[in-house]
Amino acid sequence: MNDYLFVLLFFIGLVIVGLILSFLGDLFRNLSKPKKQANKKDSKKPTINKPSTNHNLLRSDKELLTLSLDEMSWREFERLCYLYYKAKGYKPRETNEGADGGVDLIIFDKEHKTNVAVQIKHYKKSNRIGVQPIRELNSAKRNHNCILAKFITTSSFTKDALLQADKFNIDTYDRRWVENNVIKWKEEKLKN
Repeated sequence: MNDYLFVLLFFIGLVIVGLILSFLGDLFRNLSKPKKQANKKDSKKPTINKPSTNHNLLRSDKELLTLSLDEMSWREFERLCYLYYKAKGYKPRETNEGADGGVDLIIFDKEHKTNVAVQIKHYKKSNRIGVQPIRELNSAKRNHNCILAKFITTSSFTKDALLQADKFNIDTYDRRWVENNVIKWKEEKLKN
């Protein structure tokens, strides 16, 4: 009996020593790392005149209408699409900022008499939309009680993404559509 007790206490002691050594090792590693000093250049707030420094910028609707696609932030492009659909009589509703669940707008389609989930992506021309965002929109449209969906981007779609969108009955709109519709509408609005 004493032998078993001795062996048990020995192993418990080993575990405790191992835990202490592990804790001390982590502590010394963290203490020996050099601390980063705040860089004054990084802590400057972006100015409104430099949209490229802040991808989350949202200027006034009036100012937004004067910008080119490439000058807009993603939020501004979403807002431009909202203004476009509003002008076309679709009664758009913006989803909650941030956690939109893959849907940026909900518009009412008069022809089908139903709500349509709209996902909007402001990407560089070279950043093509793949299959995954299409699948996410398909799930998200159901979460917003929508049967139909549209995916609008300032770039383009991969062939597989277009096939997936067709399978899920999601309408896709690439940069060409944006330029021929949204931007054309924006330019007409500026003239008036």
